[in-house]
This record gives sequence, structure tokens and C-alpha cells, in this order.
Amino acid sequence: MAIIDLDRISGILRECAQTYIVPRYQLLRDDEISQKTSPRDLVTHADIEAEAFLEKVLPDVYSGTLVLGEEGVSRGDHLMEMLSQDDKPVWVVDPVDGTFNFVQGNPDFGLMLAYVAGGEIRQSWIYDILKDDMYVAEKGSGAYVGSQRLRVSDVRNVPDMRGHISIKFFPKDLQPVIEERVDAFKSSRTIGAAAHEYIRLARGDADVLIYSRLKPWDHLPGALLVREAGGVVRKWDGSEYGVRDLYAGLIVTNSDESWSAVCEAVFDGVDMERHIKKI
Repeated sequence: MAIIDLDRISGILRECAQTYIVPRYQLLRDDEISQKTSPRDLVTHADIEAEAFLEKVLPDVYSGTLVLGEEGVSRGDHLMEMLSQDDKPVWVVDPVDGTFNFVQGNPDFGLMLAYVAGGEIRQSWIYDILKDDMYVAEKGSGAYVGSQRLRVSDVRNVPDMRGHISIKFFPKDLQPVIEERVDAFKSSRTIGAAAHEYIRLARGDADVLIYSRLKPWDHLPGALLVREAGGVVRKWDGSEYGVRDLYAGLIVTNSDESWSAVCEAVFDGVDMERHIKKI
């Protein structure tokens, strides 16, 4: 198995962002923006070109690796089945996480990457492009931004928790329940970019994230970052989130104690099995 040079990959991500993403920030033309499944589900030339760059460069640097990218899957060029095989490592790429924010000129977007080998997330990167902050995690070695080690918060009481929860992706019949119950938290606004939500939790500026759909490029990089910062990433049924989980919601928080408290506050009395099947 290849030994991954974290700094080298960080340099590649910076080059990618500075070449293909930053020059288009607040300068996108209408013909560089396309709609995928809805008016808020967008793709831009920055997404496409950044992913194409990484799809070429990463396997060149580490021979024998594959690339699974959000835009490649959307086009039908990449297959989710890549994550089901253990013989070839896979780079999981979200070239512009928070594309809607990017299009709107909102700075809350980022570049996300995870290295998966042997069915595990081994390394991950989340690049806050405009701040030039590179968040890096390695399994068993911690999570860092620069030389600063990341630590989750120590908030344990639900009424004191700051959260990020996007209700619109929950099953329709569950949305009213969740909308009422998230009032239990101190705050629960969504940022519209998983990259920034995971960053905030890993550095202790948020205490809980709740997600209802699992796209690997949205969650694998952040899951490792949070775990290496001392947090917990589990599916709604309490089992650990893994690279092959595509159809179950997540609760991400700072401790086992917090996870149990959040689950009870939000999902008490909810038929989890029935709703997970709808995701």
C-alpha cells in the first residue's frame, strides 16, 4: 500500500484550486453554470475542470489508484462500486463542495478529498480555499489545520449545542418532526456546504451535525477529520459510518454522551428503519 505524502497532496489541491476555482469566484458567466437535478443543484466549469485535473494528476502521482468524483458519478463516468472493492485504493473527490454558495459569491465553499484503502478512510483533506486553510487528517495520527491540532468541543447539554442541520433533505413525512425538535438546540442553521460544517465541528465551533443523505464525497473527508479531532460519526441507528454506507442518515457530534443525547432529543419515538429506507 502506498505511503501518502500529506503535504504533496495538499500542494496539489492548492494548485488545483488556484488554477481552476479561484479565477472564477464571483466571475462566473451564465454559460459556465448548469443545473443538475434542481435550481439549487448546480455544476460549474470550475467543478468540472478541477475534478478533471485531480482525476488525471492523483493516479499519476500514486499509480494504481482510482478516482471517484461527484461530477464523474453525475455524468455516469464513475461508479459507486469503486468503494466496494478492497484491492485498489480510491480517491474520493468533491471539487467544489457548496457549489450553490460558490455561484452566489458566498465564501462558504471548499475542496474535499478522501483517500480510501482497504475499506477504510486513511487520509482526508478539506481546503477552505479563500482563507487558504488546509485541514488534514490521517487515521490514528490526528487532525490539523497547519500546525494546529484540532479538538472538538466539550459541550454536552443539548440546549447549549450549536448545530448545522438541513431539514429539506429529510424524508417529507419526517420533516415537520425534525423542524420542531431542532428548536432544542442553541442554533441549527445550515451552511450549505458540508466542508465548512465538518470544519466547524472539528475545531470546536459547532457541536452537532445531522444529515439525512450520504454522498461519499460530502462525508468521507469530514468523517475522518471529526473522528481524529475526538468526535463521533454514526448512522441514525447507532452503527459506525463507513465507506460503503450510502443510504442512512448521520449524527456527527463531539462524544458518545452527546451522540446519545442528540439522538434522543431528535429521534425519540421515530421509526428509524422505516425512514432510513426512504433516504
